[in-house]
Amino acid sequence: MTRQTADLKQQIERILRWEPSRHWRPRDFAQLSERIERHTQQYVAAQELQLFWQSSAEPSSGLLDALARFADYDDWTDFCDRNFYGDVTLDEETQLLHAPMWEIPIRWVIAICWLSVIGSIVVAALLIWKR
Repeated sequence: MTRQTADLKQQIERILRWEPSRHWRPRDFAQLSERIERHTQQYVAAQELQLFWQSSAEPSSGLLDALARFADYDDWTDFCDRNFYGDVTLDEETQLLHAPMWEIPIRWVIAICWLSVIGSIVVAALLIWKR
């Protein structure tokens, strides 16, 4: 899936104001198919929409054109032209400003947690023993 197709999905999801697409059922795709046909006068099968949303398969140009028209663009090319981000190049100054963060490995976090639990138990046992 390209960045543009992901952006198109997000724009359509914002237009619909439905629950997140990962929760959509076949009836939701059927309803979306009807809405697309009403808005664009172009039929798109619900199964094709479901495949587009739930897989990374390359969609047909007809589907992309219909979805772009549904999102109020002229066609897929217009959508791509108006949502072009360009290539980002990093110079040395930008790399210094955005240096990678140091991450603690998860094993260390788990070990530190266990050591603090064991230390707490030892301290509690010593406090009880000294009474």
